[in-house]
Amino acid sequence: MTKPILWTSTRTSGTIVHQMAAAAGVDLDIRFISLRKGEHKTPDYLAINPKGEVAAIQIPDAGVTITEIPAMALWLAEAAPDSGLLPRDAIGRAKGMEWLCWCHFRMANTFYVAFQADGLLADDAAAAAKLRSAAMARAGDALAFVDAALARQPNGTLLGTSQVTAPDIFASALLFLADFLKLPTDRFTHLKALGAKVAAVPAIAAALAREEEIG
Repeated sequence: MTKPILWTSTRTSGTIVHQMAAAAGVDLDIRFISLRKGEHKTPDYLAINPKGEVAAIQIPDAGVTITEIPAMALWLAEAAPDSGLLPRDAIGRAKGMEWLCWCHFRMANTFYVAFQADGLLADDAAAAAKLRSAAMARAGDALAFVDAALARQPNGTLLGTSQVTAPDIFASALLFLADFLKLPTDRFTHLKALGAKVAAVPAIAAALAREEEIG
């Protein structure tokens, strides 16, 4: 039996999946590639993931590669059903997937737009600045939505669980992106507390430390 492979890169959305895999305790072969060097566009990698993106979970024995964070989170939860990465009951799991899809959509159409505004409108600096400002405002609204949801839940987690789940890891990553964008986050007290709770999980802390070592 060949160990499943997580293809990822540091300081990317792949870090989110790396944290989820660590939290679930799924035994993966973690392989880091360099986006800066274009390793995600090589023929060998494109044969594994034609999208040319990270992260991707390759399952050699099944001849399958799984991409997109919600789908990878679901596979990890299925691979480690007792891990608590997602609830086992149907409603709890559906709510977990709801949050994962919400985070995934907001990351793509809000946070990444703020990052990429200059590139998207390279010929119009004023329009790029306007786009970035609008995206930053939407990012703030998204974080406020998560913070309010956390305020209504017990245990300081999105699903009210005693341990962090995949949605908590993803939401905490959005907070990290906001800090990177220099978006003020002090008012999101519940979300910041969740971020600290996620970072304190030993397996997640170890995964993040490994990424720091790799750089």
